[in-house]
Amino acid sequence: MRTGRLARTAVPIRLAGTAALRWLGTFRYWGQRREEKRKEAVLRTSEDVTRAMGEMKGAAMKVGQVLSMLSGVVPPEMAEGLARLQADAPPMAFELVEEVLEAAYGRSPKAVFRSLEREPFAAASIGQVHRAVLWDGSRVAVKVQYPGVREAIERDLANVAVLLGVGGLVAKGLDIGTLVRDLGEGIRGELDYRREAAWQQRFFDAFEGHAFVRVPRVYHELTTETVLVQEWLPGLPFREALRLPQEERNRLGEMIYRFCFGSLYRHGLFNGDPHPGNYLLLGDGRIGFVDYGCVAEFDAAVIEGFKRLIRALDRGDREGWRAATEAIGILLPDAPFTTEELYEHMHWYWAPILEDEVEYTPELAGEMVRRNTMTTGLGGRINRFCTIPAGMVFLTRINFGLAGLLASLRARGPWRAIVREYVEDVAPSTELGRRSAETTRSGRPI
Repeated sequence: MRTGRLARTAVPIRLAGTAALRWLGTFRYWGQRREEKRKEAVLRTSEDVTRAMGEMKGAAMKVGQVLSMLSGVVPPEMAEGLARLQADAPPMAFELVEEVLEAAYGRSPKAVFRSLEREPFAAASIGQVHRAVLWDGSRVAVKVQYPGVREAIERDLANVAVLLGVGGLVAKGLDIGTLVRDLGEGIRGELDYRREAAWQQRFFDAFEGHAFVRVPRVYHELTTETVLVQEWLPGLPFREALRLPQEERNRLGEMIYRFCFGSLYRHGLFNGDPHPGNYLLLGDGRIGFVDYGCVAEFDAAVIEGFKRLIRALDRGDREGWRAATEAIGILLPDAPFTTEELYEHMHWYWAPILEDEVEYTPELAGEMVRRNTMTTGLGGRINRFCTIPAGMVFLTRINFGLAGLLASLRARGPWRAIVREYVEDVAPSTELGRRSAETTRSGRPI
């Protein structure tokens, strides 16, 4: 991986120049022909940016992964290309994999693994994953961090906003700087695989034996700062869910929703990276949740603050909602706007739980993102009085990412009733909720 400032800065500069020339070239045409040429220019630029993000890896690729889930924020052509970054990023050479493993273990990889597949089955932003077999016959997944990725991330954070601005590929009003800053915080925390393994163990302990959640076991004795070894889960990529009937997609949507918010309200844990590359469709009907590099933990006082906010929304108490947003630190006190103005702009963030049944659509997911990243008009002025409280940097990320993921499924469900289960500690509202209650080790439904 090239880590030098000049080498990595040259990529967005070159792409910007190419995009500008393409756009200028469209002025040679008139009327409908010009519109066709402009669409073609956007498509070709989208392909260039997607390819560059995959090759650069690090922060650039992570931003691309997130944008691929944010329906309505980038052109459909670009979203389709970016979606490939979830699992089909360009891999590093196997010789480099062997070098990382030997440096981590102080001995040949052949002394650690009976067999290690040369081709990765997944290549992501920070590392890639290979199937392997231990000497006792256990099948494992070995995640190996890219050499130089730490240095590359710091270079990318200064360049990725330029990369995304190329050719006007993101929606007007979207503050890409906020998104990049948020992701930068998370990516830095994902670089220590021992830390990730510790978080994964917490989730494994919470969900062992669960009805529809499967967390792979971690081999701590083989995990280092740059190598993570975990149980291999045989399953299909989550993108295969898009081929399923709508009823099944609704079921999968509820399973993911319960995992994300059940983890938060029942265990105070928040897995902040909800993208399809981190989920597997298992043969027994469960979902395998396989990545824990981006996790946050909240104490009881913070969870209670979330509950107060949800209760106020649920009973239509807008003044109570405003007070709760101020108490939790999302909205600065004494913001110079009426409560109605604030609610009209901000309620989109909680739109899925404001009605008894809601379908996640690309339009809804796009509006959630747009409202929360506006920089102009009344929305932009309100956003200057909104902030991300300490320790909550991943809340926006998971809400945006989860909305985009569920929108890709067109998942419809009683999200309001599900959240009431967590906030009010009432009986499960769905069959999946009842199955969860029966198999949750703590005795409290997820």
